[in-house]
Amino acid sequence: MSGTGPGGDGPLIVPPLTDFTTAVSAASGGELLDLGAHFVRRLADPEPLLARAERLDTGRGTSADALRALFARAAADALRRGRADRAALRATGMALRLAGDADPALTLAVDDLELRDGTTESAPATDTAARRTRLFGPEVELALRWAGDRTVRVLVDTDQQLPAALALVRALGPARVTLCGRFAWEHRAVLGQLPSAAGARFDPAVPARTVRPGWLPGTEDVRWVTVPGERTPGAPWLGWLDVVDAAASADGHWARCRGLTVTVARLDSWETAVGARGGRADLAALCARLRPGTPLAVELLVGAPGTDAKDAAAAVALIADGPAPAPGVRPVLAGLRPFRLPRPSSGGTPPAGWDGVPLRPRPRPEHDLPRWTDFDAPGTLGPAERSATIHALLGDLARDTDLYPGRLAGAAATAHAVGPPADGPPVWDPSARVASTARAAVDGKGPGTFVAHLRTGSAFRLHPRLVEVVTDLAAGGTDRLDRLSPATRTRLLGLLTRAGALAPGRTP
Repeated sequence: MSGTGPGGDGPLIVPPLTDFTTAVSAASGGELLDLGAHFVRRLADPEPLLARAERLDTGRGTSADALRALFARAAADALRRGRADRAALRATGMALRLAGDADPALTLAVDDLELRDGTTESAPATDTAARRTRLFGPEVELALRWAGDRTVRVLVDTDQQLPAALALVRALGPARVTLCGRFAWEHRAVLGQLPSAAGARFDPAVPARTVRPGWLPGTEDVRWVTVPGERTPGAPWLGWLDVVDAAASADGHWARCRGLTVTVARLDSWETAVGARGGRADLAALCARLRPGTPLAVELLVGAPGTDAKDAAAAVALIADGPAPAPGVRPVLAGLRPFRLPRPSSGGTPPAGWDGVPLRPRPRPEHDLPRWTDFDAPGTLGPAERSATIHALLGDLARDTDLYPGRLAGAAATAHAVGPPADGPPVWDPSARVASTARAAVDGKGPGTFVAHLRTGSAFRLHPRLVEVVTDLAAGGTDRLDRLSPATRTRLLGLLTRAGALAPGRTP
């Protein structure tokens, strides 16, 4: 059995995949190697992305390869801007997805990781994936050089970090590794039995995270909070909390809040918001406690017990077009996510009901690293219906709603970026990029120039005579646009608006 107990304040390694828009704080005077940031910088470097596009843009591959080449160039173009905005987050997500396409064990998203075989809720499946993946080789080599012969701590706060963490432990040798962080400590009994981690020690310490500079205005250190206990007394914070946890926060916390995203599983009215665990909260009262101008967003879980597609659509309508929950507060929709019932803390007994809806838990003994409880409940969407509902809602929202690119501090920090007035002239969405293929056919019509939209995932071909006009418009110029005939100008702007590349009042 692995050892447990305090692991000290030794050198700390942060494995991929963590929130790269946050910075982990080492213990006072301690050394830190942020492999998560290194991993993202390496994969989201525009030059390797362009090289990948060249390898895909052969004219001999599939239309899917051609589309990957197009979006690789679009992502590189967005990342070259060097800005901390949602276009950069979406471009980074595209770079990670493209890297995961070629890996035998893992697929990636901007804020997630999945196993090709099995789930991260299974320790053996995750350990196997950690042995097979080729994604983290440079980071493991860097960690070996940095650590030398020292004993180190490896942070595992989430299941997404586990494959990289296990690869690091195996390379470093478990006898000189202490696994710390929330996920590692909660699952220490199972992780300690894995061959890759046998002999490692475990520590409950959870290092603090702050929002990286550039994502928020000003220079103050802002704590990133995803559970209430992460707030530091007297320090500013930006949070993403379950609505019940947020509503239970003491009044003294709100003066230091720089922005809040709440997760809601059912929303019949602002006064009756239901959290992921089935507890109720008064979101209107919470809004009244916020300082004027504090950004607020709502993440909606779809498929909670006893809810259907109409409930989800009504909640979206309330957030988008309903009355304000409190004077001066206008929440935005952060995004949609499938509902999953959180596992009881410390492995307790699953609940028999959820907000009055009876539940029948379905045990999954093969999931020895459980995060969710599978269940059956009357009047509840099945997995296929839930996915179809989310897909339909996103189809309606995609053109006009700037949903979060992922569950990231950087996404929450840009929730209410100041944009042009809603009745002002159309503006270019920086997530839409003008990109070309040289040899590959994206749409069966040969190579060409397209508007590739990193927000919607769509691409449309530009007529050769309009390429310079649209390229100029994307760069903020209107000279070429103004020289078009009125009819052509109107048609072009209509096309771009319908595609979501242009919209009045768009905030990047």
